[in-house]
Amino acid sequence: MNYAPAVGVKFNQDGTVRHFPGNTFICHIDQSIDLIAELEWAQSQLKAMQCAAKFSFLPISSMHMTVFEGVCDQVRQPEKWTSKLPLDAPLAQTTDFFASAVSQIGAHSGFEMMFDYVYNCPVGGTSIRIKPATDESDLALKNCREQLRASTGINMPEFDDYHFHITLSYRIMELEESEKIELQQVAERISERFSQSFGRLKHGAVEFCRFDDMFKFEPLLTLS
Repeated sequence: MNYAPAVGVKFNQDGTVRHFPGNTFICHIDQSIDLIAELEWAQSQLKAMQCAAKFSFLPISSMHMTVFEGVCDQVRQPEKWTSKLPLDAPLAQTTDFFASAVSQIGAHSGFEMMFDYVYNCPVGGTSIRIKPATDESDLALKNCREQLRASTGINMPEFDDYHFHITLSYRIMELEESEKIELQQVAERISERFSQSFGRLKHGAVEFCRFDDMFKFEPLLTLS
C-alpha cells in the first residue's frame, strides 16, 4: 500500500485522525454564514469520488484559515520552532509563552478574503486557496503576521510565500493516474462554482489555539 505523507504524522493508515498536538493562530469560519453550506457542498463532491476512500475529510465544525503557524510537538526542527525557547522545551511551555507574548500586540480582526482557486496539495489534500479581497486586508494580514513572527520567535521558511487556505481533506493513500484525473475534474467543478458563490469572507478576531489533532482547534485567547 502506497501511503501519502500525512500518514504516520497527522493521520493513521486507516484514515483516522492521529495524535498530533501543537498550537496555532487561526480564524475559525463562522458556522452561521452561507459559506458553510458551500464548504459542505464542496466536501460532498469530493466524498462522491470513486477514490474518496483514499482521503480523510475534516469536520465542517473545524473549518478555519490559518493566519500564522505555531509549533507542533512532533516537528522539532530549528526552522519550524521558536528561537526564544530550546528545541526540547515542552509543548505546554511554548503555548504558555506564546499566549503571554502576544497578549499585548492589540486587535487583529476583520480580514476580508475572496476565493482564489482549489488546490490539490502533493503532501496534503484538497484545500480552498483564498486571498485578501482588499488592499487594506492584505496590509492588515501582513502586519499581523509580522507582529506574530516577532512576538513568538517563529520564522517559518515559507513565511513570505504563505498561501491562505481552508483545508477540506487530507490524502491517505496515493492516487492512480485515473484517480488524479477524477480529483482534478472535481476540483475544477468546485472552482467553477466557488468563483461565483464564494463572495467575501470577513473574519472575526484571530484566535490563538491549541490542538491535539487536526479535527479540533481550541481557542485560548483572541487578538481583540
